[in-house]
Amino acid sequence: MSRLKEKRFNGYLRYAIPHELDSDIDAVITAYMGSPATGRQRMIDDLDGRSASVLSAYGQRMASTAARAGSIEALHRGLIAVGMAEERLNDARENLYPLAAINDSASLIGTSLRKLITDVSEFLPSASVDKLRKFDQRQEQDKSLEAMGLRRFGSGQDFPLLLAILPWPASCTDRPGRSSLLQG
Repeated sequence: MSRLKEKRFNGYLRYAIPHELDSDIDAVITAYMGSPATGRQRMIDDLDGRSASVLSAYGQRMASTAARAGSIEALHRGLIAVGMAEERLNDARENLYPLAAINDSASLIGTSLRKLITDVSEFLPSASVDKLRKFDQRQEQDKSLEAMGLRRFGSGQDFPLLLAILPWPASCTDRPGRSSLLQG
């Protein structure tokens, strides 16, 4: 997990998709899934706010990857990363972006966030699964890309090129913050 704390992840959310750093996190997710419950919990316990932010950004990137490739597996990996990050983020609202993106990509490829949560629940702590389910229970307009200030853009092979963060009004007090993952 220490590799997720490296400076090379600065700006990760804005890197082209795919990127070699995605493979690094894929390896972390694969190792996590292959570990027994006690090993998975140790991996989560080793996360700090920065490495949790990297996993959260990976979840959002996997939503784009899944929509491009029609890949439920990419959504599973992204949702596991988001679930791992849930308890370690400096601002838990940071996971709202990837959850909205995963929800949107799930609908694009013919599944649902509810089914994805069920699929990955065996790999995550129950508190994280509960928070993912709580997000899924929101009204559709409250878990949409637009509700989170995101939108799709791109076309053809590049669709969606990126789920971009739109500017939030200064008066908005419930907006999630983003860390150095957005800064290059």
